[in-house]
Amino acid sequence: MIVDIDSVYSFHQIGKRDNQEDSRFPDVDHPQNNAPVFVVCDGVGGCEKGEVASETVCESIGKEMGNHNNHDEFSDKDFQKVLRKAYDALDKASNESNRGMGTTLTFLTPHSNGVLAAHIGDSRIYQFRPKEGIIYRSEDHSLVNALLRSGNISPEQVKGHPRSNVITRCMNANDGVRERDEATVINLQDIAPGDYFLLCSDGVTSVWNDEELIELYSSDRDDEEKIRLLAERSKESDDNNTAIQIHVGLVTVNPEISTEINEELLNEVDIDVREETAVVTQKLNRKEASTHDISAEAESTGFNLKSFFSRLFK
Repeated sequence: MIVDIDSVYSFHQIGKRDNQEDSRFPDVDHPQNNAPVFVVCDGVGGCEKGEVASETVCESIGKEMGNHNNHDEFSDKDFQKVLRKAYDALDKASNESNRGMGTTLTFLTPHSNGVLAAHIGDSRIYQFRPKEGIIYRSEDHSLVNALLRSGNISPEQVKGHPRSNVITRCMNANDGVRERDEATVINLQDIAPGDYFLLCSDGVTSVWNDEELIELYSSDRDDEEKIRLLAERSKESDDNNTAIQIHVGLVTVNPEISTEINEELLNEVDIDVREETAVVTQKLNRKEASTHDISAEAESTGFNLKSFFSRLFK
């Protein structure tokens, strides 16, 4: 699977704080579509400690991922190597002036087998599909989320909870006491053209709820307008706020087979049949497609799908 990116936009705002502890990679408002990785970090520790931690992690990951090509595979094992390097960089940057510093992490990279996403803390990763809603949303490593999932508080009690700033995982410099927190890692393969990925710090999610984000990313506004609206309201956040918006373009499920298509055979096929086949192929590309669904679509075309594909890809 090759996931091509149509556009990337970002913002990095101080909000109503005195210092900026969020960091991002790439650290520009309009990153290149073929950037090897996208990262948002939110520093914890205060008084420049968090700033050092978030910058250190972003710079380390950017450096380690510099040679990654989105057409190459990137596995969980590969990510763990990058994460260890980032932890090592944090340890190296630690000194008496910033002891106790830490940071959240969101990490996303397209590769030849989908999109690998990872996070630590309460900075968040979303995958939106216009008109369908949220396809993926990371689960915050936070006290409030743990209380919600255990049934100790209701969804209505989450907003404005007095312990909403307490996270249960973060990337800390080695203080000789605690072990390194693990990341939640997932390889996403249900990806369609037009999907949006959003990486953001909790300064964004404190002023935007899921329903509002779904409405924004299902709207007909262009990508620049979407990120502008997202940033405009986020400016009113009490916290630093940073986001990276990634719009998916073409998704090629099996590029090796695609290059072997016999164009002459395609030209022999009736245009209506080709359109129906495209619908079936689209279902095959979707992770949730069942054998029953595919068979039903095949019958509706009025021809032998198995025989057709056998001729097409022989």
